[in-house]
Amino acid sequence: VASQEDAGPPGEGEKGDVERGDASKYGIHDHEFWVGTSSAMMWLTYALLVVLFVVVIWQFIMYQYETHVLAWTIGACFVALAVPLSLQDIHMHVIHYISPLQRHYIRILWMVPIYSVESWLALRFNDQKVYLETLREAYEAFVVYSLYKLMREYLGDKPMAVAKLKRIGEKKGSNRATMLFPLCWSYKWRLDAQFLTRSALGVWQYVFIRTALACTSCVLEMFHMFDEGDFSVNKFYLWNIIILNLSQCWALWCLVLFYHELREELAPIRPLGKFMVVKAVVFFSWWQQMIVTYLASAEVIHPVLDYTGEDVAKGIQNLLICIEMLIYALLHKKIFSYKDFRAGGPLSSYMAAMDLHKKSTKDAIGDMIPTDVMLEGASYVVKAKKKIVEQIHRHDHEHPKEPAAPQPAVLETVAEAAADPADAPADAPATAAAAPADPAAQQAGA
Repeated sequence: VASQEDAGPPGEGEKGDVERGDASKYGIHDHEFWVGTSSAMMWLTYALLVVLFVVVIWQFIMYQYETHVLAWTIGACFVALAVPLSLQDIHMHVIHYISPLQRHYIRILWMVPIYSVESWLALRFNDQKVYLETLREAYEAFVVYSLYKLMREYLGDKPMAVAKLKRIGEKKGSNRATMLFPLCWSYKWRLDAQFLTRSALGVWQYVFIRTALACTSCVLEMFHMFDEGDFSVNKFYLWNIIILNLSQCWALWCLVLFYHELREELAPIRPLGKFMVVKAVVFFSWWQQMIVTYLASAEVIHPVLDYTGEDVAKGIQNLLICIEMLIYALLHKKIFSYKDFRAGGPLSSYMAAMDLHKKSTKDAIGDMIPTDVMLEGASYVVKAKKKIVEQIHRHDHEHPKEPAAPQPAVLETVAEAAADPADAPADAPATAAAAPADPAAQQAGA
């Protein structure tokens, strides 16, 4: 009671804690029951998997199975190892949910289960592989966006972020960003709201283009117009690769530039490791797919049974992703851990400044719904529309339209109608009716 009375009104004690450096009490404390239960369930799951693996190996020794069945079984083994690791990390974040930053951790952690399961299903259901792979790659863009939003939201609201950018400009003696290779020659962005807007647009456009191309590819595949692996200029697959590669490179360049300018401000969330893992998934899987597809088109990879060379190449790509996701799951457990938000951890000062407290599981699940992506996209559409209207009004104001001069043919028709109204053509312009009539004719009409 005495400590509560000395604390003063709400907010002042918390502010004093931050000023005195006593921010270590802000953060989560391990829920011992759930942590212990989750660990026990994890060990039980892997014990059952070991038994299952022994049975599967025995089956393959005793019986001869075809190659595609062997690949599907190997993929299933790696999926069974990778998915529980990521699901445990997601579960730990949900029961220890305290900061909106964790929703981006959770969204990135979902990448391993989504990639693993969809790649494994694509191995089994060959006819539906294009749809499964397209949905998987669309989520890849969402992961890149989530990484950017993680760094952006850590900086605070827009005025706080702009203030930090201005301090960086004052420190470096220039209010312009250092443009990175290969755009060193381009216009340097101002370290203010312009920098935030352009970097956000650079990342968000990848989400939009990736999703739009994914939907387009699915539709064209239904009409046999996508032709995956066909690099002909009259096929959509080649143009899909070109557009997607340009969009992807621009998004990652904006992400690197954002980190480069704000790396000191972002140091507590350790963004470099997070960026390297996401970049590895995006670029490594992309170039891996390109290499395997090219080998199939060059007939280095040969058909097997009823599968074409392209089918075998895509099967190899999906099997490699199943294997690689186990590596990424282990990296995620270290880099995107819920322990970052522990009391006394690297983010305690941030949580104290934001006055963050533990939230319910319902709030955690609600924050995972990607409504922020749609709202941000809608805001960009509104801003673009407003900008276009302003440009049109400015152009009309600076270049007013002069009244158009009457055309000679119209003047001649008006003159003939005034001289003899009875001979005027039926389709004469409206200006003929409005032309002044002869005074004598007006008097006769009266």
